[in-house]
Amino acid sequence: MAEKKSIELKRVVMVKAIVTESFKENLVKELERAVANIDNQVSQMAARSKAYLEQLKQKGLMQKAAAFKHQMEEEKAKQAAAKSDLTMKIEDAKKLQLDSEFVQGPLEGPVNVSVGDNLYKKVGGAEIIVRDGVIQEIRQS
Repeated sequence: MAEKKSIELKRVVMVKAIVTESFKENLVKELERAVANIDNQVSQMAARSKAYLEQLKQKGLMQKAAAFKHQMEEEKAKQAAAKSDLTMKIEDAKKLQLDSEFVQGPLEGPVNVSVGDNLYKKVGGAEIIVRDGVIQEIRQS
């Protein structure tokens, strides 16, 4: 009898959470922590950059100081945009409907494929549905 050849591949499995009050609270807390981290980073960056800017000015490196200041303004704008995005996500999280499905994101997992398998069915469209961290369902397309 001929040996059936197979190979292990990686596939993406989408994780979806069933929205519960606990899930909503945790999601909002996680997003609020991310906002606080951005605030901390911005204040640390401001303090460090102010000191560095003063050093450059004392050394008479005005062009370098201007370029650095511009770079810091761009970084502040990026951080402000990220904070704004997170703030919108917090508002969206608070409005989530109970028992709806929320896409948490992808995970990678292995799958064995063999000669004769339908590749698209084996590697595509898998979902794991969880409620408060407990797997409720595994869907394969």
